[in-house]
Order: sequence, then structure tokens, then C-alpha cells
Amino acid sequence: MKTARYFKDAEFRRCTPSCSIEDMEQDFLDLLDRIREIAGIPLVLTCAYRSVAYDKSKGRSGKGAHTFGCAVDIRCNADSTRYKIITAALKCGVKRIGIGNGFVHIDNCTRAQGLSENVIWTYY
Repeated sequence: MKTARYFKDAEFRRCTPSCSIEDMEQDFLDLLDRIREIAGIPLVLTCAYRSVAYDKSKGRSGKGAHTFGCAVDIRCNADSTRYKIITAALKCGVKRIGIGNGFVHIDNCTRAQGLSENVIWTYY
């Protein structure tokens, strides 16, 4: 059974698409807890695990970080919140961050999973 200090299964069920804490990698859940602790603010998840089929149904490759259970999108509607999330993520060694309209993407996928490291991108 997978666990997290600050995140409950209900939070993952509210994501789009709905998922379970069990879909996530335990190492990633531990990382999320550390980010939450350092940021000092609640992290509201809007997207976590996506199945390959769901990912492809949205025109994606089916090989994104969300499909590995090592990525989340965190609601973020204020510049100061974005700063706290990104600063905490970098302090925790996160090497993949995306910035979108109203959210910050955090993941810890690696080159072994075919994804670039040491990158920050935007969705604009």
C-alpha cells in the first residue's frame, strides 16, 4: 500500500483523469511530501497518473511522465505560489518542471524513461 504524509487517495480521485494513489510511484510520493514541506503551502493536485490509453486519446504519445506515475500538475493561480512550488521542487532535486496557465507540472522521470532532464518549459 502506497502512502504519503500530505496526500490522500481522495485527492488523486479528484484529478483529471481520476486515478489512485496506488497508480503513483512511492519514490515520487515521498518527493511530493518533501516539496510540500519545503513550500509550506498546500499543493492541490489537478492531474497525476494518466493511463497510456488516456494519454493517447488526448493526442499525446502515451510515453509522458504522467504515464509512469512520476508526475503531477499542481494548481497555481498566483505568482508567489508558483515561486514557492518551483523553489521547493528545485531544492528537492527536481529536474523537470513545466509552467502552464494555472498550474505547475513537476516530475522526476529520467533519461532512462526517454525524457530530457534539467529542463523547464512552458505550455503557452
